[in-house]
Amino acid sequence: MIRASDRVGGAVIGSGLLAALILLPFTQDLSYLVSAGPLVVLIGGLGMALRRMRIGEAWIVLAQAVVLGVFLQAISWPLSEPGENTIDLYVRGVDHIRTHAAPLIADPGLTLILVTAVGLCALFTDVLAEGVDRPAWALLPPMTLYLIGAIGLLEPLPWWCLVALAAGYLWILVADGINSAERWPRHLARNVRLTGRLTPLAMTMGALVGVISLVLTLIVGLLLPLPPIHQWNSARSDRGSGPVELADPMLDMRRNLSLPANQDVLTYTTDSGEGEYLRMASLPRLDAAGWQNAAFPLTEGTRLPQAPGLSTAGPEVNTHIEIGDFSTEYLPLPWAPVTFTASGQWAYGADSLVVISVAENRTSATRNLSYDVTSMDTTPDGQVLSTAAAGRPTDASLTGEVPADMPQEIIDLTLELTQSQPTAALKAAAIQSYLRGGDFTYSLDPGSGTGFDAMKQFLLVDKKGYCEQFAGSMAAMARIAGIPSRVAVGWLPGDRQADGSYQVTLHDMHAWPELYFEDVGWVRFEPTPGVATAPAWSMTDPDESASSESPLPVTEPSEVAPSEAATATPEPTETAAPQDQTRGGLSPLEILGRVGIALGLLAALAAVAALPGLLRRRRRTVRLAVAEGADLVDDQKAVDAAWAEVADSFVDYGYPWPAGSPRTVGRRVSGTLPAAAGRAVTTLAHEVERSRYADRARHHGDLAALVGTIRAGLDADKSWDVRLLAQWWPRSWWLSVGRALSWSAMVTRFRRLVRR
Repeated sequence: MIRASDRVGGAVIGSGLLAALILLPFTQDLSYLVSAGPLVVLIGGLGMALRRMRIGEAWIVLAQAVVLGVFLQAISWPLSEPGENTIDLYVRGVDHIRTHAAPLIADPGLTLILVTAVGLCALFTDVLAEGVDRPAWALLPPMTLYLIGAIGLLEPLPWWCLVALAAGYLWILVADGINSAERWPRHLARNVRLTGRLTPLAMTMGALVGVISLVLTLIVGLLLPLPPIHQWNSARSDRGSGPVELADPMLDMRRNLSLPANQDVLTYTTDSGEGEYLRMASLPRLDAAGWQNAAFPLTEGTRLPQAPGLSTAGPEVNTHIEIGDFSTEYLPLPWAPVTFTASGQWAYGADSLVVISVAENRTSATRNLSYDVTSMDTTPDGQVLSTAAAGRPTDASLTGEVPADMPQEIIDLTLELTQSQPTAALKAAAIQSYLRGGDFTYSLDPGSGTGFDAMKQFLLVDKKGYCEQFAGSMAAMARIAGIPSRVAVGWLPGDRQADGSYQVTLHDMHAWPELYFEDVGWVRFEPTPGVATAPAWSMTDPDESASSESPLPVTEPSEVAPSEAATATPEPTETAAPQDQTRGGLSPLEILGRVGIALGLLAALAAVAALPGLLRRRRRTVRLAVAEGADLVDDQKAVDAAWAEVADSFVDYGYPWPAGSPRTVGRRVSGTLPAAAGRAVTTLAHEVERSRYADRARHHGDLAALVGTIRAGLDADKSWDVRLLAQWWPRSWWLSVGRALSWSAMVTRFRRLVRR
């Protein structure tokens, strides 16, 4: 025989399995479902079995928690590496989330975190739906998983995630509605068994689970990589100056470089005689969170202005590019682009010459795109560059800013490397030579984090990383040395094919620093060893490159006497801390954005939570309006409306509403109320009998006033929590929803519809 607890327990299992699907947009690896599914069934099934044995709810929750812990420990053993415990695996999963973009690639730590999230969701849902007998609250745990994605993911969650969330919640409500329909087959006044008011333990458990759900939502949502909330204002007149929000190219690069399987991205041909770096994005803003995009005005068009700071123009270079199955909003172009022929709607930033799509489908604007681009050869002369001073670009407030909280250890290292070099370009070459030296190694498994602490760890301790660490560190050190800098993200030249074209793959995605010099403009440097050759103009040692065209004649710091170095040392540029610098590495705009999202979601939850109370008040208002509008009139509807309101009010405050005639019910319930309220119940019961059984009977007195007196008596001696639940989470409303969703009610409505 199916019991009420079995029905709700089965719904909890179904809701947990559907909630596990909400996490699918987070990862490319679906193996977590292999463990998460059995875990949900195990937790829900254990609760069903123990409730059949009439075990106390506190012991059931404890047993489920123990099973959850043992299950997670068991699956962590095959996932962890030798010498790694479960805590280490969680830490590795957190680092993986922080350093990769969604959908995340496979990682044992990530798998354990996802299974844990699903298990906790199932446990909390079971506690709310069965443990404290509040099925309506069972929305909170799955909603937590949904809100994590809504707050932290780069892209909106797919529509089916909301469908899965709603379906799981509706499943639980229907199960509870069927149980309620069995207890209340026809009327509120017939065959009713209510559990009464909530116990302190139930209230504590319910409140604890709700608070934990909301806290986990905010914590995990802030933990996930969130693109900086900056705006790029479009100059289009047909659509106004609406903001365009760009994804973080660093996150895309980490994901692509970490993919185990490589794939072709694009091919190109060029008349430059050698391969081209294809540039997509430029990150000019440096703060404690790392290198990031910054707001810049957009101008639509396919012809770009001259590269900033370039005093002499070189020959033109023509390049034909064909992109395959690769989607992005950034258009890959060689530096410095002059014009291009890509189809679609494109706009550029004058300072960075970054070109982005402003079309409706901009995130997939490059898929299967073929276009030509004409660029200017800006190869600098090494001898001229070696004497160039650091310039001041138009966006120097961004590209020249040294954050006030830059670690002193990085400043000291930069001064040690550059203080003996007399010019800005030679300082930059010395920094590049240091990073390309034998102490540093290329690795796709750097330390966690992207901020100053991670940079300090890379430069002074680990000395291993991939292009993001090398490029970001050199650009930061260049600013300390007084040279404006930014980090470019794009593609390495790729491999030359037999037909003269170049093939670029996912693993060719790359980052490099660009430094600004007077009369030369932005110059590319290459500090990453092992993946690219340093350009000839930036070399400090001829052995670094097979080409020796105009290398910089740099003197190593060790060859200069300390006294000479001291006299030749220029002080680093003094800059104020950025106005958007914060202790946590986020700007006030980013913090306000995240807080606003969180508050908005909490407000939406509060509105949803208040909906039952508001609808219940609306029902009371309608009933009392009927009662007041039929004073001393032969109208049975007025009396029935008042009597129904009293019955629902008793249910809301946790009182059982007994079966029997109105006189019998009035006599039984009047003794549980204060004297005035008891007399009002007796009077109203007589009015109900008169209206039902007397011929053309007319009710006497103010029915609405009688209902008000009775409700005041119900509310008189109740604690604050009972009053709160009666007002905003009325049980009578949920019982009516359950009856409306019951199978018998739906069949009845269908029959009526067919008859019509």
